[in-house]
Amino acid sequence: MSILKTIKKNKIIPLGTLVNEDEVLNICNCLTESDIPLIEVTLRDKRVIDAIPSFKKYPNIYLGIGTIRTTQQIDLAINAGASFAITPGFSPIISDYASSKGLLLIPGVQTASEVMAASEAGHKVLKFFPAELSGGIDKLNAFKSVFPDITFIPTGGITNKNIANYLNLGNVIAVGASSAMPESLIRSRSWKKITNNLLEIKTIIETT
Repeated sequence: MSILKTIKKNKIIPLGTLVNEDEVLNICNCLTESDIPLIEVTLRDKRVIDAIPSFKKYPNIYLGIGTIRTTQQIDLAINAGASFAITPGFSPIISDYASSKGLLLIPGVQTASEVMAASEAGHKVLKFFPAELSGGIDKLNAFKSVFPDITFIPTGGITNKNIANYLNLGNVIAVGASSAMPESLIRSRSWKKITNNLLEIKTIIETT
């Protein structure tokens, strides 16, 4: 199954900033227990670079690297065995580089102009970020008639309370959610709470 099909099937990409091998181990266990085979690890801490190679020990988890801002970070993602990369905004340089390396890139967009630029570069699945601060559901509804060939993964401000509302939109294939594994729970090693939260999200998705 391709990574895009996996994303569409699961409808959720949990986000987390993991800074050591132990966190990778435990989060992979949480994901496995909740039957969610995806994660976006964000490059928001320098220690992440040392942690992400540990994902190679867990081939059942599709690794995505987020907060990509340079071509060097594309290389980092590839070397870590990532299946996809996500940028906070759209960069033609990063887009072209990821394409040349054969890595799926999901660029971030916020405006109609950015959607057009990303579409012209060949991207049909885009991250809508920051979703709640950029018009949320109303904005995506407006995009639907203008960009019928584009689908979105809204990220930013997604919670258990509004996940279903986003997933009910025809142009949304999945959501990205840091609320699935909050940094506070990761740092406090609250693995059971994270697993329960992921299971709750899974239930919401299955009943949507």
